[in-house]
Amino acid sequence: MKKFVIISVVLLLLAAGAFGFALYRYMQVNDMFSAKEPAPTEAVAEKTDENTKSTEAKAVKTDTDASADATNVFAANIDKASAYASDLTTEEMVGQLILGVCADPTTIPSEINKYSLAGMLFESSNFQAMSKEEISGVTQTASAQAKIKPILAAQEEGGTYTTFSDLPAFTEYDFNSPRTEFDAGGLQAVEKAEEDKTTMLKSIGINLNLAPSLDLASSSDQMMYSRSISDDADTVSTYAEYVAKFNQAKGVSAALKHFPGYGTVPDSADTGVGAVTDDRDAETIRSKDYTPFKKGVAAGAHVVMVSNVLVKNIDSAHTAALSPTIHSELRGTVGFTGVIMTDVLDGADYSAYAEGNKPVVQAVLAGNDLILV
Repeated sequence: MKKFVIISVVLLLLAAGAFGFALYRYMQVNDMFSAKEPAPTEAVAEKTDENTKSTEAKAVKTDTDASADATNVFAANIDKASAYASDLTTEEMVGQLILGVCADPTTIPSEINKYSLAGMLFESSNFQAMSKEEISGVTQTASAQAKIKPILAAQEEGGTYTTFSDLPAFTEYDFNSPRTEFDAGGLQAVEKAEEDKTTMLKSIGINLNLAPSLDLASSSDQMMYSRSISDDADTVSTYAEYVAKFNQAKGVSAALKHFPGYGTVPDSADTGVGAVTDDRDAETIRSKDYTPFKKGVAAGAHVVMVSNVLVKNIDSAHTAALSPTIHSELRGTVGFTGVIMTDVLDGADYSAYAEGNKPVVQAVLAGNDLILV
């Protein structure tokens, strides 16, 4: 009986996660963003009538610091997404929880359809010998042939972490790391780089960028130093707001990462052998590291990526991606109503933090809508 209950709960959670992603995908299919939108949440608020407002109020659950009248970032399409998800099989709903890392771009449509995947994350190795036109052909084919319109994602941060800009097909782009851009030209330089990244990604059919990194790092011996822009929460908050608004108005969703923040985790930490630990005071993390995420969420960010860090003084039993407590704070304290996704979940062994479950199962139980593997 106990086993039956557990299986039933897991299936319900899988269905709930698939519903969230069906919502996300419906948004992408209908290309609901335009440059005129100041932010999705603002645009939705302006268009609602009294009946729609009532539906939205029931759909959004907030607590602690979250605004009581917060609007679901996908509120405009909840009913349509619900109808869309009702036509999916159980297997399709499970598949919609998974974002795979692309191994071979020529097999993307067949892989997505075979497993009903939510989509693919591309790597630079997928396209080394391709022209810009050939790369666009890959994404167009994937979108056209997939039964469920896919998420086509990149990790275009700049510096070491790029998907396209360092390829021979994109010689006009050479994005520095966010820290380098900021040190050279402040926020204006960082924002200009983000605009160019978004324009490039949109031109080749990418609809989700796993960026920006909102980690607050102050020293070069900290893991996220080059990938962040500053340790000043207000500066990074301005950055988060700008990226969420600009990217999504152009049709490329932003993924704020790596919640709740890597903080002072040293660069020497080896993430390939298991979880790294953040042992800072919980109140410091909540009052400082959460701040940029709150700003990006308020600007309408569609996605938040949760890290694989063990945040010792918030939840010592689970890594962040596997932690119900961390997800509760992201939904409640931060007020996020969009898609929560994991960082890469099979790059190390996190089974010690999964309550006896497989890490991917614990990730769903914790509250993730999308599993990156």
